[in-house]
Amino acid sequence: MKKNVVILTLLLVPMVCFSQGIKFAQGTWNEVLALAKKTNKPVFVDIYTSWFGPCKKMSQEVFPLEAVGKVYNANFICYQIDAEKGEGIELAKKYMVTAYPTYLFIKADGTLFSRALGSMEFNKFIEVSKTALLDLNDPKPMAVWDAEYLQKKNDPAFLLEFMNKRAKLGLSNLSFFNDYLQLIPESERTSDKVVALYQKEEKQMRMKDFAFQNLLKNRNAYFPKLFGYVAVFLQDAVLNTIKDAAQSKDEALLETAMAVYDQIPANPSLKCKEELYMDYFHRTKQDDQFVKHATLFCNDNLMKIAPDSIFKRDNMLLEMYNKQLASGALAIIDSAQLVQLKKYMTHSERDKMCNGLNNNAWFVFEKISDVTVLQDALRWSDRTLVLDPNNPLWMDTNANLLYKLGKKNEAISVEKDAMRFCSKDDVMVLKGFEETLKKMESGEKTWK
Repeated sequence: MKKNVVILTLLLVPMVCFSQGIKFAQGTWNEVLALAKKTNKPVFVDIYTSWFGPCKKMSQEVFPLEAVGKVYNANFICYQIDAEKGEGIELAKKYMVTAYPTYLFIKADGTLFSRALGSMEFNKFIEVSKTALLDLNDPKPMAVWDAEYLQKKNDPAFLLEFMNKRAKLGLSNLSFFNDYLQLIPESERTSDKVVALYQKEEKQMRMKDFAFQNLLKNRNAYFPKLFGYVAVFLQDAVLNTIKDAAQSKDEALLETAMAVYDQIPANPSLKCKEELYMDYFHRTKQDDQFVKHATLFCNDNLMKIAPDSIFKRDNMLLEMYNKQLASGALAIIDSAQLVQLKKYMTHSERDKMCNGLNNNAWFVFEKISDVTVLQDALRWSDRTLVLDPNNPLWMDTNANLLYKLGKKNEAISVEKDAMRFCSKDDVMVLKGFEETLKKMESGEKTWK
């Protein structure tokens, strides 16, 4: 009897309802799966983050609609979970969620059978549910595909279909892509089909992959089809390889990656080599080496770019955005994302420059005592205030560097400015500034 009561409790999972819209089940993931099994319904999961605009848009504007609720409540057990909290962290990892909002459609046994991504209008979101139901009733589920793969793994035509099925579920295909390229004739390795596969799979690519070697070897042939993305895809593979090198502290692999990096076609979006060294030495916690390359990067690259050229670049990008908006080219993007895009385009170059200078200046402040290096970092910090004079985060870095260099009165003045320009809503940031100011006024260290 006691066992039956426990089971009943699990099945009576409470619901949170958005008006007449979607009713979201509350409880643990296992409780939701138990309810799905009891009701013989699959589960729709909205994996979101609390801070991201498109996630908020869906919760505020789409999920509460009666038309949406009728479809989703009738066909699914609906569930929401924050990807950055509690069970959401493991759930996002298990189902390889890397962007938000992501919508998962899962059977009661935990098997993923469909997925979709992103903010969208209600009618498109309803279509997502219809596609998911078709996937649910697919006579050839993933388990059958996996069994068939063992028999047909050397068949390029089958591999293409197999990869397409896996891609719909958000599964990586890089190893299968490598196999596919080696199975097809060399003359077909720059075909449109292969280009489409690169666009899907390049994020996981490493230098050791056949896909990387093929792209590098045929980079000129790929350029008319991928344009600047040829360089970007090759760079991503080198960066992934450097991450692997850092994990194993393999400096020989680092230098091999650097040598290959020289073969990548020039592109304005590529990182300079100092940034790659910085990434490696930051990951391996070699502070002196990191600072060496950060100093070269800031002094020989960022500080040599005139502020006027940065402002001109931002104006050009904003004009481009306005023209695309007026032409209707951005009509497929929803209003919330357009707001974010315009905000980014307005100061993208400035913000990129300031972040690079400020992050390196702060690292020097925290880790280094050498006066010459600290003075370099102060110059980087000064430049951020030329580019973006009212930013409290840049001011705080500037104040801390001044203080560590013994310029106490000037440091206190700048830290007070940081507090004055800080939004009252940023409670934790403001509290940190207040604590820093107290330490400065009492003569305590503001660094560890």
